[in-house]
Amino acid sequence: MKDIIINQPHLQSVRQKLGSALLALASWLLWLYFLTPLFTLGAWLMGLKSLSDEIRWFGGYKTLLELMQLYAEIILVIALLWLVWTVYLAWLRAHRPPHRPPPVTDLQLATAFKVDVELLSKARTGNKLTVHFDDHAVITRINNGP
Repeated sequence: MKDIIINQPHLQSVRQKLGSALLALASWLLWLYFLTPLFTLGAWLMGLKSLSDEIRWFGGYKTLLELMQLYAEIILVIALLWLVWTVYLAWLRAHRPPHRPPPVTDLQLATAFKVDVELLSKARTGNKLTVHFDDHAVITRINNGP
């Protein structure tokens, strides 16, 4: 069942695909940016001369400590911005009523899932329902009962 939900990129809008790609790119760039000093330090400890010169050129161990303090400040600022954004969104949702779409009729629901209206109404009467899908996430059969 998870394959049907996760591996259906054709169901995503272009906006969702673009947003996902930009978020992934930004995340990877942040990881590389924050890990670069560790890679440099590791290479310096392993004796790579060019990186050793770079460490000494930028001030050595003292500068590394200053950069680590700067990183801690950046992380603190990001956390505070995230907290303010979360509180703002909570306040906004509490003061603005949610947009409610018009109710869906049985005919619209049956048409969307390519199921008979009679089968849909029969499925609503049961306590336990089993829905069978094919490889393309299309409903093939609905069983009422155990």
